Amino acid sequence: MMKKIKVLIVDDDPMVADINKKFTEAVDGFSVVGIAGNGNKAIELVTKLQPDLIILDIYMPEVDGMEVLGLLRKEDADVDVILITAANDSEMISRVMRYGAIDYIIKPFKFDRYRNTLEAYRDFNNKMNRQSSFSQAELDKFFSAKMAKTNEHLPKNMHGVTLDSIVNLLSAASEALSADEVASEVGISRVTARRYLDYLVLEGKLQMVLEYMPVGRPIHRFKMK
Repeated sequence: MMKKIKVLIVDDDPMVADINKKFTEAVDGFSVVGIAGNGNKAIELVTKLQPDLIILDIYMPEVDGMEVLGLLRKEDADVDVILITAANDSEMISRVMRYGAIDYIIKPFKFDRYRNTLEAYRDFNNKMNRQSSFSQAELDKFFSAKMAKTNEHLPKNMHGVTLDSIVNLLSAASEALSADEVASEVGISRVTARRYLDYLVLEGKLQMVLEYMPVGRPIHRFKMK
């Protein structure tokens, strides 16, 4: 039997923290060992509880989430971090990625999006404990954000952060998604979503499949290759 992944929830809103706790424990293999309402308490509990994973908000009084993340990396703390926050500006997202967070989820979010992230993390964690080496395909599946190109290599009016979000979403999805579904999850228009999806198909990252309906046109769906 696999040991449960110990999770620390960090959010200054008790109601949000409780929701995140319930969401986390609804996914098999995870146990919430503590909740911190501010950054100082989070650092204290990391030392005391030794969690495997932190679910971290950014906007908090006194010591915010970015300071917590920076301190953890400075101290080389052996803990992974997922950001769940209302912050959606590209500068903040870039800083978080440089600090090595494994995912960035923007509030409000759907449980399915959160569950997919935790399941992917759990499965990779289990493989890390069982395997001594990995194939490139296995690494690419988990580190899917690395497959996305940076802005300077993208066509005009396309952005690396949006591309990363779409790649992460499709990598975590258990089935092919339509442009409408991608647009809804990422928070962009259907036209914009389709432009990115078509680009990823041309780049050889995605496969497009047709779902034929009893009436009307078939639906174009997309999945990672």
